Amino acid sequence: MNPDINEKILKFETFINEVLKEDLAKLQQKIDVKNADVAEFLQLKSTITTLQNNGFDKSGFKTQVDVGQSFFVEAHIPDASTILLDIGLGHYVEFSLHDAVVIINVRIKLLEQQIAHLRKEVAKTNAHIKLILLGIRELQGFGE
Repeated sequence: MNPDINEKILKFETFINEVLKEDLAKLQQKIDVKNADVAEFLQLKSTITTLQNNGFDKSGFKTQVDVGQSFFVEAHIPDASTILLDIGLGHYVEFSLHDAVVIINVRIKLLEQQIAHLRKEVAKTNAHIKLILLGIRELQGFGE
């Protein structure tokens, strides 16, 4: 096979392995983080709904809180009608449970849009990889 063709094939393979596959890994990691955030918001929404449905938001409740290293302390929540939500950059805002659910729904929708965008980027990167592999196959066939 022609040495120039072998060199081009090697460059293409290197580009796939060092750039495109690395991009895919980064995109997948971002998707995983976003999915974890969605799961956390869904769990919070479920907890808020349970508090509202059982009347615990007005009457309060007892719970156990993990303070680290699987060490739990008992806590009494006298008024669970409001909740602190992380709005980003380490800032928390107090919301009523109803308003918190509205905010959570908006955040979930935003995260789902971001996940859809990232999945499109993954599809584009996969398409680039397949296109380059087809080019490599064509070069290999051309040299014969």
